[in-house]
Amino acid sequence: MEEFRTRTLWGILYVAVLLGAILLGSYTFAALFLVLSVLALREFYSLCRIAGFSPQVYPGLITGAAIFILTFFVAQHTFTYSVFNYLIPFIYAFPVYELFRKKENALANIALTGFGIVFVTVPFSILNFIAFPEFDGFNVYNYGLLISLFVFVWAGDSGAYIFGVRFGRHRLFERISPKKSWEGLFGGVITAIATAWVLNFIFPQYNMVLLIVMAIVVVIAGTLGDLVESMMKRSIGMKDSGRFMPGHGGLLDRFDSILLASPVIYFVFQFFR
Repeated sequence: MEEFRTRTLWGILYVAVLLGAILLGSYTFAALFLVLSVLALREFYSLCRIAGFSPQVYPGLITGAAIFILTFFVAQHTFTYSVFNYLIPFIYAFPVYELFRKKENALANIALTGFGIVFVTVPFSILNFIAFPEFDGFNVYNYGLLISLFVFVWAGDSGAYIFGVRFGRHRLFERISPKKSWEGLFGGVITAIATAWVLNFIFPQYNMVLLIVMAIVVVIAGTLGDLVESMMKRSIGMKDSGRFMPGHGGLLDRFDSILLASPVIYFVFQFFR
């Protein structure tokens, strides 16, 4: 009972802080998600170190923070895409920096440093483009799609849990996550689609077809993101990615669905511009 109470309280606080930062404005959103992206990337590097590797933590974190910041200003049209050229020296500095570290598994260390940025930082950075959608006449900060993305993730997770517990018979990826089922996945999709209908009343400026497609894609991509993160943790014998939130695990545990959902959603938006 105590664990359930702790989990519930921290869950409410998590949602309140997330939505509060998004609703307050673009800079509070950017500040919070910059911090979250850096902490999540650090958490990923910690998992790599538990696995016996030595990623370049601080160079990776600095590069990740630079990518998020530049992406934010590109998304709001303060900078052009050419500003990303300044990131090239950061990328090529990884193998040079490894020369001076005298660590084992040099190739793996370099690769994991870069992969962490691609797997964690890039999806967080793409949220900036979702916050500044460039279609249907929107070219300023608009939190509707951003909130919809997170609501679909939460609705999908809730639906998957309820349907999975009640009807789950066929395992989705039993070797990775024994509790996930096909019935739960379909239940998550149905719940997200129903949520899209509600969100259409809250954000009528968005096409209903877009919201439905977004709901389906978010649940499927989010489930895959959850499974990928579970696979990584299972490979090193970890249950949680960290202890950032009591009762909820680490940041990667909370944002694993977003890691695959945000890049896929970004490409979906291109068809609705």
